[in-house]
Amino acid sequence: MVMRISGLSSGFDTDGTVTKLMQAKRVPLDKLGQKKQTVEWQRDAYREINTKVTEFRNTKLFNFKAESTFNAKTVTITGNTDAVTAKGTASAINTNLLIKVDGLAVAASKVSEDTITTDGFNPTATLASQSAKFVNSPVTGNYSIKINGTQISVDSSKDSLNDVISKINKNTNVTAFYDSAEKKISFMSNATGKTNGADGKGDVITFEGSLLTDVFKVNTNQATGRIAGADAQVTINGLSTTRTSNVFTFNGVEVTLKKSGGSVSTISTKPDTDKIVESIKSFISDYNDILKIVNDKSTETKNSDYAPLTDAQKEALSEKQIESWENKAKAGLLRNDPILASITRTLRSNISAIVDSGSSKYNSLASIGIDTGQYFENGKLYLNNETKLREAIEANPEAVKAIFTGDATDDNPAKAGVGERLYSQLNTGLTSLTTKAGLANISYDDSLLSKQISLIAKDMTVMQKRLATIEDNYYKQFSAMETALDKLNSQGSQLISQMAGK
Repeated sequence: MVMRISGLSSGFDTDGTVTKLMQAKRVPLDKLGQKKQTVEWQRDAYREINTKVTEFRNTKLFNFKAESTFNAKTVTITGNTDAVTAKGTASAINTNLLIKVDGLAVAASKVSEDTITTDGFNPTATLASQSAKFVNSPVTGNYSIKINGTQISVDSSKDSLNDVISKINKNTNVTAFYDSAEKKISFMSNATGKTNGADGKGDVITFEGSLLTDVFKVNTNQATGRIAGADAQVTINGLSTTRTSNVFTFNGVEVTLKKSGGSVSTISTKPDTDKIVESIKSFISDYNDILKIVNDKSTETKNSDYAPLTDAQKEALSEKQIESWENKAKAGLLRNDPILASITRTLRSNISAIVDSGSSKYNSLASIGIDTGQYFENGKLYLNNETKLREAIEANPEAVKAIFTGDATDDNPAKAGVGERLYSQLNTGLTSLTTKAGLANISYDDSLLSKQISLIAKDMTVMQKRLATIEDNYYKQFSAMETALDKLNSQGSQLISQMAGK
């Protein structure tokens, strides 16, 4: 910062005078600063719209048009309600299943045929150190064991019984645990049914290796402590069949067998009308929200009397006054913007489109009770007839689904549903917004407005240098004046001194 001391000889307020002279010179620079601020506000407004339209398209619209939204099912069970439970999956079809449970699936298991340890055994210590505590000892050296064909290596000098059990649980399809009270090991298959052995089709767990058969006292050939795995026996719509698990999916319905015997259970599936209606209501709300955001910005009245504040003007105002002023100055910056108008047209035209849904009765939003409001509402959606929507879902759920999520084909673009069309065509508007103003939270981009801001900033830099030169020249001129006055005063003093001497 340049330090200047002026007016010593003349008493002239040089600084004040230069400041006033420079105020007039700074007007063009202030106007450039205001222009730069306006463009920055415009860029921010575009980016805010971009963010909200992107969220609507990529999150809310994407989730809404997902298969699960319109495949929601309700499942009811009549008849023998104790025998089964059921729930619909996304692929469930509307159907009735008659199920009779003849036998439940059972997991194979095996328990040590006798106690394997004595009192004082420590399952956390190495097998070798506990050798004397095993009923069948000694336990030394390395072992190789197999359970259902999976091999495990054991080092008695390093591995404890807990370590061995951990290896079994981690590497095989069997879960084992040691009961210190009974002093036995229990093994159970992780899956029910005939899923054991090296081929995965046996009814019993297979064990190989002396550590298992001799020390842990488990042997597939011994019936003691053994339960064979069994497949579930079930009759579905009159057809007797088996399943390895008590939980299986049939026609998109996940069935869980709970109790064998008794009468037939009837499982009925149909569209979950309540859930589908709520999803559609959420879509209408999300659509109206984004439509309002875009419309409000494109129709907002511009306040011509409020330009961006200069730095000097801000110094004279409080923070609250600055905020109030700038809110008015920002209004209407995107009024009648062509990009926003294009997005609005995309929203409105696709909402009113006819869809080749496979049904002549249900082929548009209007046909299922969803209408646009008054003309001045700019395309706002209303569910004017919920009864009509529910009836359409019950009568032809596939047509309703197609209205929203249908996919276009090369030979029939009319098959594209409302949600699919919006998702596809909104991308054009988002691309235009990004080209115009870039994306939020990006420090530098190649957008049109960012380039414009950069050019204005460069012009301001040039002008600031020019103003600094002008200001310096003013000070030089006043400094020269001070020098001249100082010389004149000196000469005057000498003259007076000479006259006084005479």
